[in-house]
Amino acid sequence: MNDTFPYGWDGNGRYLLHNGVDSAEAMGTAVLAAADGLVVYAGPDAEAWFGWRCDWYGHLVIIRHDMTWQGQPVYSLYGHVLGITVETGQRVVQGEQVAEIGVGGAATSPHLHFEVRIGDNAFGATRNPMLWVGPGETRGVLAGRLVDPDGRPWQGVTVTLVDGRDGQTQFLNTWTYLDDPDHLINPDEGYAENFVFSDLLPGVYTLYVKVQDVEYRQAITITAGELSQAEIITGPRLSETPAE
Repeated sequence: MNDTFPYGWDGNGRYLLHNGVDSAEAMGTAVLAAADGLVVYAGPDAEAWFGWRCDWYGHLVIIRHDMTWQGQPVYSLYGHVLGITVETGQRVVQGEQVAEIGVGGAATSPHLHFEVRIGDNAFGATRNPMLWVGPGETRGVLAGRLVDPDGRPWQGVTVTLVDGRDGQTQFLNTWTYLDDPDHLINPDEGYAENFVFSDLLPGVYTLYVKVQDVEYRQAITITAGELSQAEIITGPRLSETPAE
C-alpha cells in the first residue's frame, strides 16, 4: 500500500486530523480484505456515524477479524469505496475482494481510506494501519519515536528519511503524530511510536529532524520483510511552542 496521506497528520492545518492512511489508486481498482473475518458493515454512511460526521466515507466496508490483539478485537475499515461486493454478516478470507476504489463522502478524488481499529469499532480506537500491513518480502517498515528528555512526544515535526542507496539522493518525508482534545490518534502499545515510514526498500538510510533549530541525524538499517525501530531524544524544550 502506497501511503499518500499519513496517520496522525492534518495537512499543515488544511484538513481534519487523519486517523487512517490514504492510498491514491485508479477508480475501480480492487479493494481486498486485509485478513479473514466477518463483515460487520457494508454500505453507505449517509445516515450512520462512522467518522467525523455522517457521510464522511460515502460508502465503506468494516471487517471484524478473527485475530485479536491483547484480548481485544481488531477491525479494518475501507472508506470511499464503490462497487461493494460483500454484505453485512458475510465472512471473508484474506485477499478476497470486498469493494473497488471509489470516491464519495469527504473524498474529492479516487483513493482508499484504510483504518485499523483496536478494541472497539469506534473513530477514536484507531492505530497506524501501516504497522498492521505486512511489508512483503522486498520492503520494510520503520516505526520511530521523536521525544524530549522527559519522554514527551514532539507533535507535527517534519521527519525526513534520506535515501542515498543508488547514488541519487532522495528525501522521504512524514510528520510526527498530532494530538487533539479527544485523543483520536493512538500509538501502538508496544512501539509507542509517533511516526512511521512504510514501503521502504532495504538498505541504510539517514533519519533527519530539526527541532528548536538543532539538527539530529541517525543511521537506520531497513531489512526486507521486517519492522525496524528508531528513537531520537532531543534537548529540553525551550517552550511549549510546537517545533518546526
